[in-house]
This record gives sequence, structure tokens and C-alpha cells, in this order.
Amino acid sequence: MKVAVQALISTFGVLIVLPVWSDTHPEDSLTVSIAAPAYWCPYACDEAAARAGFAVDIARAALESESHRVIYQNLPYDRALMEARRGRIDAVIPAFKAETPEFIFPLHAVSLTEYCFYVSEADPWRYSGLDLLGHRRFVATSGYSYGVNMDAYISENRGGQVTLIQGSDVPNRLRELVRRERFDALLDDRLLVESSRSGGGLVNAGCLTERHAGYLALSPEDPDRSNAIGRAFERGIINIRKDRQLCDILEKYGLGTEVVPELNGEYCSEA
Repeated sequence: MKVAVQALISTFGVLIVLPVWSDTHPEDSLTVSIAAPAYWCPYACDEAAARAGFAVDIARAALESESHRVIYQNLPYDRALMEARRGRIDAVIPAFKAETPEFIFPLHAVSLTEYCFYVSEADPWRYSGLDLLGHRRFVATSGYSYGVNMDAYISENRGGQVTLIQGSDVPNRLRELVRRERFDALLDDRLLVESSRSGGGLVNAGCLTERHAGYLALSPEDPDRSNAIGRAFERGIINIRKDRQLCDILEKYGLGTEVVPELNGEYCSEA
């Protein structure tokens, strides 16, 4: 167990073949491996940065309150999902149920996402429904679910009016494509775009009505282990809500309770 964990840490993103839990009983203290792209800040940030991201910090605090250890690393989203499906890492965070239906999910989510269109400052176009997309060419991220209606539209128009990209640093690449007028608009997470210093020159042109809860999505490869982690997370999230540690995490990122489902607006201001 110790050797496997050290091997995982030393690779800095090159994953070991054997899962870190290979000789661990589900009821023991676990070393839980979590992955996310570095460009998902403030949800999930650079693993080497002082702040790992509020969703990562929530999961870490919840699991550590139950005496588990968390190892966080950066991987492109598609790669992270593949590694979790194979059981080489424990979880991806935050992920939507629609994107990973075969994964195992705790009851409580760690984030809430709103997708919006962004255009250049000089562009007067505004989005208020699919019927207004017309001949607009927009770019978005591969592997994401944007809701039933938008997913259907993207599927029908991919390769024409819609282009999906994947890989590293996707949000900045989306913005640059619109700035260079390669596309009329981009569709992306509002918090990602508006919290980034590189979002200048673009304006919010309207958001999709559906919002998406993001979860600690646990690997389907070993259900016993993933369910044990999920139960520990559920106990832990109750712990950090009771002792206000959850509020401290949100405050550290300058965020309010609207970014986490099931928290009312007064939760962190209550005595």
C-alpha cells in the first residue's frame, strides 16, 4: 500500500497501473485519488497551486474529517474519466451525472454550474433560446453535458455550426477562438469565464436555463470501495457543514453559497 501510494505521488500525473487500494479493506482508512483538469479553477485548480479549487477542498475536507487521505492530480477531463472507469483513480471532481451515468455518486453535490454564451464586446447578439441561435457558429468543450435540449442541438449541428474541442487549457482556447473571430460565440461555465483574468474582451450574451450539480464521481470499477468512499464523503460533508468549515472554504475563494446546491443564501452568515 505504502509503495503504491509513493509511486503515484512520484509520477506527477503518470498513473500507476495498479490502483492505490489494491490491498485495502473498504472499512480501513483509505488513500483516495481524485483528478480534475487544472483549468477548472475555481472548481478545481493546478495541483501545485496554493489553492486546489473549492470543489476539491470540499471533498478533501469531508474525507479527511473521516480520517481518509486525499491525493489530487490534474488530468484532462476525458483522460480523468477514462482512468476512473478503469479503476486507476478513485474519482473525478466535479462531474455531472449526465456525463458519467455509470459512476457512483454520493447524495450531496459539491458545486452548481451555469452555462452561458460569450461573444466579443462589439457583438450585439444575445441568447434567450435555441431558436435564436440561427446561423451562429459557436465552440464548446468536448465531453460536457449542457442539458437535454442543448445536447440535442449540439449533436445535430456538430461539425457545422458547432465545434467541440478537448485537451488542455480549453477555456483559454475557447476565448481565443472567439477573439480571433474564428467563431461567433463560445459556450462555457460562467464561473470559469468570469473568474478568469483572461476573460477580457468578451461579454455574457445569455445563459442556459438548466443548471447542473457537480459531484464527486466515483469509479464504477470497484463498487465496494467507491461506495465506502461515498459513505465517508456523506458523513464528512455533514461534519464540515456543522462546523462551518464549508463556509470557510467558500470564503477563501470569495464565493457565496449559490455555488453549492442545497445551501440557502443565509447559511454562511448565520451565527
